[in-house]
Amino acid sequence: VRVRVRVRVRVRVLASRSAAAARPATMGKLHKKITPEFADFIARQKVFFVATAPADVSHRVNVSPRAPGSSVAVLDEHTIAMADLSGSGAETAAHLMQTDGRMTLLFVNIEEGPPKILRLFGRATIKLPAEVSPDLASRFPPSLTTKNHGWRAVYVLKVDRITTSCGYSMPVLRFESYRSMLDDFSAKKGNDGMVDYRRLKNSFSIDGAPSLSVLCDYAVKVAPGTPAGYYWASAIPEGDAEARRQARRRAEALQATPAR
Repeated sequence: VRVRVRVRVRVRVLASRSAAAARPATMGKLHKKITPEFADFIARQKVFFVATAPADVSHRVNVSPRAPGSSVAVLDEHTIAMADLSGSGAETAAHLMQTDGRMTLLFVNIEEGPPKILRLFGRATIKLPAEVSPDLASRFPPSLTTKNHGWRAVYVLKVDRITTSCGYSMPVLRFESYRSMLDDFSAKKGNDGMVDYRRLKNSFSIDGAPSLSVLCDYAVKVAPGTPAGYYWASAIPEGDAEARRQARRRAEALQATPAR
């Protein structure tokens, strides 16, 4: 009797192992909070990605690469903040201004170590530098905020979904260095030069929607123009009341576009 019992148990164990081996491994996992381990993973990334979508379905979805991981600060288990430097466009801000702030951040390990993809989904708000408290600014390296003429905003993301997935197909790359060209560009232009640059390049999205610099209280009012396939800002003459009204109506119409 004992022999029979042992044989049956042995057969059942082997059958169970075979069935488990045949099942595909779970590659995606939902998490309840941003853990300290996730915060460390975020800080170690050399590059990450930010995705947003506009309210108007005729406008383009955008994905932007960002760097470094230290430009993201974990404020609590469901909130992160991201320091933003000036660039040649401002799609992220334009989309947040049109919608309820939908944003997704993606972090992926492409260096040595276990493969991993981390996604943070949520709703983001925009804070201009003047609206950022000293406490919040202190969560970032000064080279990304107060010591950088290119600093243009902080995005605060309220995270409502956190997932990890395998990243098994991602390559393993070797990091060499960060490019210094963006910082060099901002340093050369100085504060006033970067204000002018943002007014020109960051006032509208590529689809003509109002963006980051429209939020700023500039003495010179602007309207969108389309040189080289982009909506860049051009100054509206002080006495041209009709042009000002048209620009204002266009901005209000774009901002009032309902989310779909």
